[in-house]
Amino acid sequence: MGRPADAIYLALKSSIQTGRLAPGEHLVEENLRAEYGVSRTPVRTALRRLSEDGLVTIEANRGAFVASWTDSDATEVMAIRSMLEPYAAQLAAERRTDEQLAQLHQLCDRMEGSAKGQAAGFRDELAHDNHEFHLLVLQCAASPRLYGIAVNLARAPMMLGSFQLYSDHQLTRSLQDHRELVNAIAQRDAAAARAIMEAHLRLSYLALTAPGSGHRGG
Repeated sequence: MGRPADAIYLALKSSIQTGRLAPGEHLVEENLRAEYGVSRTPVRTALRRLSEDGLVTIEANRGAFVASWTDSDATEVMAIRSMLEPYAAQLAAERRTDEQLAQLHQLCDRMEGSAKGQAAGFRDELAHDNHEFHLLVLQCAASPRLYGIAVNLARAPMMLGSFQLYSDHQLTRSLQDHRELVNAIAQRDAAAARAIMEAHLRLSYLALTAPGSGHRGG
């Protein structure tokens, strides 16, 4: 894949994963060609790759659309994450470095500050930092195979946008979970880290599947 297609792929992938492009949104080839100043080929190449990632659906005679997610999708992704990430948290408590621990504390501080200040777009900032937090826990586990499997699930669009669905109470509880998890990792308490991550992911699943959450496809 050539460089223009790479750039388009990465830009669209970021927009989908951060929610700037909504589920079901039509990705019109002509509009993308004009936006990126390229020919049809790199646009189509990028859309095909996004389709292979499960982020875009391509329909004959209709074009490309941002993929929608159903309750079944949420259930499947969260079920797998609930098996992998608690184990990653357990390993993180055993294997983290002091530098990684400091980074986890910094992310908690930043998220708590965003939630307290509630500036415009603060939930978008929280979603970004939450994503970085979960990736860092996976990195702390120091297991390349585990990271390679779990990272794609953590990057699923419905995961990245979950903070938009949280009630104020759920948001507060989620940030408390983060702080408690980091404390367990700091103390190298593997059992506690695993249990906290399990409870944390249950909260995320409840938010994703609540009536009116808006992630469902047709």
